[in-house]
Amino acid sequence: MIDEDKKPDELGGETAGPAPEADPDASKQDPAAKPAVQEPPKLDPAAAAAALAAFEDAQEKGEEPAPKQNKKPEPQQKKKPGPEKKKAEPEKGKAQEKKAQEKKEPAAPPPVVRFDHVTKTYNAGRHNAFTALKDIHFTVEDLPDKGEFICLLGPSGCGKSTILRLIAGLEPQHPPTEGTVEIFGKQVEGPGADRGMVFQSYTSFDNRTVLRNLVFGLECQGVGRQEREELAREWIDKVGLSVKHDADKYPHQLSGGMQQRVAIARTLILHPKIILMDEPFGALDPVTRVQMQDLLVSLWRDQEGTVFFVTHSIAEAVYLGDRCYLLSSSPGTILREVNVPPPDRPAIEMQKDAEFQEVVYELSEVIHRMEREQEERAKAS
Repeated sequence: MIDEDKKPDELGGETAGPAPEADPDASKQDPAAKPAVQEPPKLDPAAAAAALAAFEDAQEKGEEPAPKQNKKPEPQQKKKPGPEKKKAEPEKGKAQEKKAQEKKEPAAPPPVVRFDHVTKTYNAGRHNAFTALKDIHFTVEDLPDKGEFICLLGPSGCGKSTILRLIAGLEPQHPPTEGTVEIFGKQVEGPGADRGMVFQSYTSFDNRTVLRNLVFGLECQGVGRQEREELAREWIDKVGLSVKHDADKYPHQLSGGMQQRVAIARTLILHPKIILMDEPFGALDPVTRVQMQDLLVSLWRDQEGTVFFVTHSIAEAVYLGDRCYLLSSSPGTILREVNVPPPDRPAIEMQKDAEFQEVVYELSEVIHRMEREQEERAKAS
């Protein structure tokens, strides 16, 4: 059975005593009197900072700081009232406690991706305005040394690809009409090297060999020729191609599955933190598709990145994903977040399990119901 969530995002020691305070009447003492020469006391930095904070707080309140207790004032001078020493201790204790907590508990990393009530309307303000997404709100946390595989499911035209392109910072989907899209705590301003995208269509350069396609991004980054070619050969092997037989082939000499292997390698060789995949296996035959699913799981675990994967195949989403977002028909909104079992076996084995089939069936019913409702609304209009 699936584990459903609601709408996403409803992802010391002893304290030192107070430092001695300056005598406000010291400047009025007899200049002929020679003070005793004493070695300055060694102050704890935290205690000194706390004492200074107490002093500034007393000044702000219009009070005079308490005079030193270990130095007698002149007989003719009267002590001015000041705050008791105990008043500084709570502030000092809190400051030290806060510093100790900061050392013990480092700040949590910002989310990998955060959509804050995002709406995207094309041709906004015109007669042909069209809203693709409405009030999309979710958070994907940063999982160190693991990453997460997020699948987007929903009827055709519900805005799945628009979400990917908003993350990528690609126009005309970027920027959103309303709301904000953040990557690692910063608002998306355009494409960046921390994101890589794989499309359904074959996007290799026709005039470059497999090897030259893979080194293209590294060339742009200024990586030396020897290093980038060694990396390219390594990735040719990683995606199941032959360095000896395939490295010097051109895209038109490769099958569809081989071309997508090249596209995946060309993206992952740059080690992006976020991998965006827009139906990359949609045009492949069933056997090749299952093989590519297994390959992708293996590469993703090695990369430890966060993957956003758009697909129309429910079985593919359930196999690949850690969780799935189900989008409504246009305008797309997230109706449900579904946690699914992670892939722990080859796809052809796992997809035969009764539990796996049950999850696929339940999600199929939800999506088919949404598609029927969309058709009925279209007929009524």
